[in-house]
Amino acid sequence: MFRILESQAPAKQTATDAISVLSNRLQSATLLEDRRAAILGLRSFAKNYPASVASGSLRDLIGSVRKDAEDVDTLKVVLETLLMLFSPDENSPEASEEIVLWLADEFTQVKTPAIYARPDRTQECIFTAPLGISRLVGVLSDVREPVRNEALVLLIALTPSSAELQKLVAFENAFDRVFELIEAEGSLSNGSEVVVDCLSLLANLLRLNVSNQTYFRETGCVKKLAALLTDVTNPSAPEEEIAAWSIARRDKNLWGLLAIIQLFLVKGSILKTNQTAFWQAGIMEKVLLVAFSKDFDVPVIAKALETCAGLIRGNSSLQEKFADVDVSWNAESVVTGTTNSASN
Repeated sequence: MFRILESQAPAKQTATDAISVLSNRLQSATLLEDRRAAILGLRSFAKNYPASVASGSLRDLIGSVRKDAEDVDTLKVVLETLLMLFSPDENSPEASEEIVLWLADEFTQVKTPAIYARPDRTQECIFTAPLGISRLVGVLSDVREPVRNEALVLLIALTPSSAELQKLVAFENAFDRVFELIEAEGSLSNGSEVVVDCLSLLANLLRLNVSNQTYFRETGCVKKLAALLTDVTNPSAPEEEIAAWSIARRDKNLWGLLAIIQLFLVKGSILKTNQTAFWQAGIMEKVLLVAFSKDFDVPVIAKALETCAGLIRGNSSLQEKFADVDVSWNAESVVTGTTNSASN
């Protein structure tokens, strides 16, 4: 008799099934009480099954923070659940550093659309949050590439217009972190799209911002620009032919760096100071090597000539020195191996 009853009893629900049901309830619930009940259920699983809870309901949990912000009880449960996901039980079968990586990546991705949708409000929130900027810039040094890259994209979206935010980001050692990231990604010659993003962030921080330009100059970053130019103008001979897409990417990176140099050469109170600093760092000679090289495409050469003009514009002492600069037309292309028939 008991065996017959046992065979007719419904199968026990697994934790994964229960989480799936609760996630669906949270997603479809229209009443606050129903959402709170679903979140309470998910909270009971968050410590031991962080991956299952995060994969099924993370976006809805984050959405509840906005949707139910006025209800303190619901908000408390949501935040407790999210904290549990970041610090799961060590004995959990789903405990893994990858969970924290994925969560951090998700949270960073959520912030970027918020900046584009409501830039002023989002900037205000980040600006006023204790250590908000400091922690965000610190993620640029995170060893987990997806999180680091999302933080870079977020900072680009955050810094195009607010001079105060630009200053705060710069004074959190952002320049050094960006140059370290460029080097780690292969510099200008071999850098990926991450290098393009790094150059975009530098441009945001330096464009028409006298304070940041001064800080950049006084912290020795001009020499780091010169080092990047040296790397791209004096490459080692390749063991095999360089692919066309790699050359195009290198030219794009170099064009972006030249554009950053030009940001320092806008008419203003610190123009001559900037020109002198760049001259002393050897930037002029390196840019001229680009302008007279066969290794670079026409737009890059044009940008290099334009940059050279900006480096001496309105500066009679540097113009005199420029007349004595001796630059040779690149005798042989490192990329193609072709030889020029004439030199100056």
